[in-house]
Amino acid sequence: MRGMRIAVVAALVAASVAIGAGVQAHQGEDVTPSKAGPIIRNTTTMSEMRDWFGNPTARKVVRVGCIRALRARWGDDLKVYAPRGEDGRVVGAIFVRSRSITSQEHGELNWHTKKGLRVGDRNRKVRRLYPNAEPIKHAGHIHYRLREGKDNGYMMAKVVDRRVVQLEVWPFEFC
Repeated sequence: MRGMRIAVVAALVAASVAIGAGVQAHQGEDVTPSKAGPIIRNTTTMSEMRDWFGNPTARKVVRVGCIRALRARWGDDLKVYAPRGEDGRVVGAIFVRSRSITSQEHGELNWHTKKGLRVGDRNRKVRRLYPNAEPIKHAGHIHYRLREGKDNGYMMAKVVDRRVVQLEVWPFEFC
């Protein structure tokens, strides 16, 4: 009887370790200076965005710097700017406004930076994770330039009322 109990406990422990490893294996979707999860700057097309997230809820051609770009939004969760290039409209900037977004292609995407910063986190977490990020205050909010990338881009966090409301992936300039 005692041997049976030990076997049952061992099986339960092994199962819980396997389940825990599976949960930890998918840490979410990294936001970096060049991408936000599957959305890659200068690579992902608007056609792919529609396949992944459906049609945008709002779209408008706007001037960004010296170019015209399509600004497309999926509710309050996601926004991209896509200038017209040789291969059509390709995403140039990405704004993540939600902790998670469901994609028809990729399932639920849980957004965060490699250091673990997410939309909704407090301002003090930004300062703790990115101590060298200088705050840029204007128009009632703060931007922190978190990291610059090798691909001519950078990543920012927008903070309003001491909470991260948006993670941003920008090119250094559109022109």
